[in-house]
Amino acid sequence: MLSQDAKILVVDDALIMREALRRILAGLGYNNVLQAEHGKGALNVLEKNQYQVGIVFLDIVMPFMDGKAALKKIREKSKTLPVVMLTSVADQEAIDECVKEGIVTYLLKPVNAVSGPAMLTELFEKL
Repeated sequence: MLSQDAKILVVDDALIMREALRRILAGLGYNNVLQAEHGKGALNVLEKNQYQVGIVFLDIVMPFMDGKAALKKIREKSKTLPVVMLTSVADQEAIDECVKEGIVTYLLKPVNAVSGPAMLTELFEKL
């Protein structure tokens, strides 16, 4: 089970998506949410926190550095950090590529306030 004290990194180029996920997480008692708007920003946040983050939610399609490239860089530093990919399109090829890099799972966006809490609780119980 993911500790409620854990840092959670949410990476998405859309502020509305980051904030929606942050609100759902807060509703579940997870208030230590870090945010980044692209892969390079995610790597900076992870470096600053010495990769001491409980889980990363990582959008696949973003500017500057997409989620697939960021995931590869994350895996160079940490093979075990739980990463969940976010995608608005079920691009099976991209998802398969991320699975090979060791993601926990993927979620289709938007993660909504109705089904999101139960989905995230189930995910966190597996960690």
